Amino acid sequence: MLQENQKEHSDVVDFLTDACKVLKDVKDPNGIIHQELVLDTKRVWCKTQSVNSNYFGRNILELEQFENLADECYFHMSGPRAQVLAQQIRNGCMPYRYSIDAKSSESQRDSHNAQMTLIDKLNKNKTEKVYTLKSDGKRTFMDGVLGKKIENDEN
Repeated sequence: MLQENQKEHSDVVDFLTDACKVLKDVKDPNGIIHQELVLDTKRVWCKTQSVNSNYFGRNILELEQFENLADECYFHMSGPRAQVLAQQIRNGCMPYRYSIDAKSSESQRDSHNAQMTLIDKLNKNKTEKVYTLKSDGKRTFMDGVLGKKIENDEN
């Protein structure tokens, strides 16, 4: 039986990691198989990409199917030959993953629109704010921080 996640999401990273967990059968030291929520790293990789294309999902599907051929080649040929072919397939897929990461990290901006990267989105709410406090005799410290002005009592 799975326990519900009782903690609240404190930021986007917590939400994303909880959304990318999948059920896996795990064998404990006693030999009993039970299900646990485990982070699926491929799902995280796909969700964090920011490629503005209608064909991005199809490209990922084709890439995953091609990488699965590396595992299937062991069923169709001898071990040493399959090992070499599997390594060549995996080595050939890594540049495509790197190019997707590079495309995802591009910031595209013009005078009307902006496509932010993942780093931009995470840093958007964590910008530093600078407050200048002018020392007036009539203003208190909290009034300066909150931007309040003291009303003139002389009226």
